[in-house]
Order: sequence, then C-alpha cells, then structure tokens
Amino acid sequence: MSVPSIFKECHRLRRHLRELKEEIDRGPHVLKAQQKRLADADKAHKEAYDTIKSLKLKQKEEEGSLKTIEIQLAKLFDRSMTVTTMKEMEATKHEIENANGKKSKYEDAILGAIMEIEERTADLPNVEIRWAEAQAEYKQYELDAKDRMTRMIEDQQVCTVKLAEWDAKLPEDVKATYDRLVKSKGADGLAAVMGHACQQCRTTMTEDKRDMLASGKFLLCSNCGRALYLGD
Repeated sequence: MSVPSIFKECHRLRRHLRELKEEIDRGPHVLKAQQKRLADADKAHKEAYDTIKSLKLKQKEEEGSLKTIEIQLAKLFDRSMTVTTMKEMEATKHEIENANGKKSKYEDAILGAIMEIEERTADLPNVEIRWAEAQAEYKQYELDAKDRMTRMIEDQQVCTVKLAEWDAKLPEDVKATYDRLVKSKGADGLAAVMGHACQQCRTTMTEDKRDMLASGKFLLCSNCGRALYLGD
C-alpha cells in the first residue's frame, strides 16, 4: 500500500477522533444547559403557585383595609349628623371624600386580585402540563445523552486502535516526518489534494508532482509543508 493511501486513512481517522473528542468534551456544557432549562421550568412551576398565594394574601390585606375604612366612614357619617358649625361640616365632608377615595382604591385592588387569581388558577392545568413536559424532556435527554456518550467512547476506542495500526504501516523514513507533523498540527498535519490544489492552503502543484503523488510517492506541500494524498 502506498504512503499517500495510508495518509488518507490516517487523516480520516484523526479527523474523526478530533470530532469525537470535541463532542465528548462538549457533553458537560450541554448537560449544564439542560439542567438550567429544567431548573427554570421548576422555578416557573413554583412561582405559579407562589404568585396565587401572594395574591390571596394581598386580597386579604386589602379586604382588611377596606373593612377599616368602612368603619371609619360609618363614624364620619355619624359625626356629620352631629356637627353644628360650617367649619366642622366642611372638615368632616373632606374626610369622608378622602375615605371614599381610599375605599374605591381598595375595592378596585380587591377586584383586580380576584380576577387575577381566577385567571392564574384556571391556567394551573397548563402549568402542570409544562412542568411535566420539562421533566419528561430532561429524562429523555439523560437517556439519549448516556447512550450517545457510550457509543462515542466505544467509537473513540476502536478508532484509536485502528489509527495505531495504520500509523504502523508507514515506512520508517516517512514515520519521523509524519510524527512531527501530527504532533504540531494534529489531524491538520495531513491534507488532501483535490484537482491540483492542497486543501489546507489552496496552493496548486504541477502536473508532474500530482502524477508522482498518484504513483504513491511521499510528498509534502511546497507551501504549508503538510503531508499530501489524493482526495476523492
């Protein structure tokens, strides 16, 4: 088997191993993102109930304030029946107007709270559906991620063995240069030639050199120094 043919398979395996490593290394980051999505869904689920609880407390507080203002209005009304001077009448009238303004404010607040509570309570079935979907999605992700990670690690192990076997096929006089290239550039220490151009640096070669490569000769790119082979 020619050196360029060995380079071609070594390049394929090294690129595949690089992609596998990148995917495996990305796993913890993807997991973290999925965990955040689940945590956000959990937070939204809890907040839906907490908001209703807060609204009910607010409604209760406003009802207490309304009761207090109604008692005050009753007293003011009783006072208005007993005042004897114009000044007292004007002052009492002003207090009643202020109290009625507060009463309207509390009534509006209570009505608003009741309407929002009803609306949010009616949406609780949807809240539960969204929470259940988020949990199911995360559970499925865990299963898929575990299966995918297992397959990638197995693939990585198999490809590592295959790469060692292909590396061993290189002649000793070529191996030193090859080792130096892959040590410094990894999979990018090798490059395919498509047409007459190196696919790493796009430098073109002469027809004679391409013929030499096609005949199985060991060639490096004259520009970027990568080990060459003919691409498909």
